[in-house]
Amino acid sequence: MKKICILLLITCSRLYTQAQACPWFPADCPADQLGDSVERLNNPVAPQEISMEFRMHDFLTDQMQMLADKKKWELHPYDESHGTGFLNADRSGPLAFNLRPPHEYEISFIFIVNADSLRAWQEWQKEFILDMAAQAEKISQGNNDFSAITKMQDSQKRITERFRRASMIRVKFVLNAADGATLSSIQDNMHPTGSLAVPHAVLAMEAHNNQTDERAIFDLNQFTRTGDLAFILFGNWNLKPNAYQYYYPVYKADRKNMDLVTPKNITSDKIRTIVMHVEGAPAYLHQFLQTLDTDKLNQIITP
Repeated sequence: MKKICILLLITCSRLYTQAQACPWFPADCPADQLGDSVERLNNPVAPQEISMEFRMHDFLTDQMQMLADKKKWELHPYDESHGTGFLNADRSGPLAFNLRPPHEYEISFIFIVNADSLRAWQEWQKEFILDMAAQAEKISQGNNDFSAITKMQDSQKRITERFRRASMIRVKFVLNAADGATLSSIQDNMHPTGSLAVPHAVLAMEAHNNQTDERAIFDLNQFTRTGDLAFILFGNWNLKPNAYQYYYPVYKADRKNMDLVTPKNITSDKIRTIVMHVEGAPAYLHQFLQTLDTDKLNQIITP
C-alpha cells in the first residue's frame, strides 16, 4: 500500500515538474539544443561542417517561422543534433575536409496550431494532477478502492491523444541522413494510407498508427506518439527500400562516397538529401505541406 502511494505521488510530482518545463506544456517541450562552435570542434568536425549546421539552423528556422506566420500558428524549437566527426589515420586531428563523407544534421520544431485547444489541454492537465493527488491521499488513509485510479489512467491516454491532435504538430528534418530513412523505426501498428502531392519530393506518403505511445523516443525516430504521420524525401534516393523498409541515398551505393580515404567530388558540408517527418492530425499535416515552400528546400540540395 505504501509503495503504491509513493508511486502515485511520484507520478503527480513528475507531471507537475513537466508542467514547469515550458509555457506550452503538455505539448512537447524542447530537448537539448546544439552546442557552441568550440564544443563542436572537439567532436572532431570540420569548421565548414559547423558552418553548415548553423547555416541550416538559420535557414530552416526562418522557413518554419514564415510558415507559422502565414498560418498564424506558434513556432517553438524542439530538438537539434548533428553527425559525428572523423579523425585522420593517426588520430592526431580531424580528417582532411576533402576526404569527409556527407555531414548529417537534424532539427525539429513544434507548431501550436490551435491555442484554444492547448489552453483546454493545460486546464485538463492541472485537474488531472489534482485528482491523482487526491486519490493518492485517499489510498494513504486506508481506502483500498483503486478503481478511480485505474479509470483515470485509462482515460489519460485517450484524452491526451485527442488534445495532441487538436493542438500541435511536430516536424523533423534530417539532412544527409547517414543511416538512411524510414517511415518510423517502430512500424508494428503503422500502415501507409496514401501518397501525398509535395512538389520536388521524390517520395511522399501518409501513414496511420493504430497504437499511439507517449513513451516513443523521438531521437530514435519512433514516430508513434500520434496517430498520423507524413514521410517525405527530397534529393536523389534509391526508392526501393530494403527488407527493413529503409531508404538510402543513391550516393551511398558507391563506397568511395562514404569511405575516409577517397577525395570527394562534393564536399561534406553540401546538402545531398532531406528527410522530413510531420506528426499530427491529417488536416494540419496537409495545411503544413500546402504552405511549405518546397522550392526553397529543393534549392539547398546539391545534386
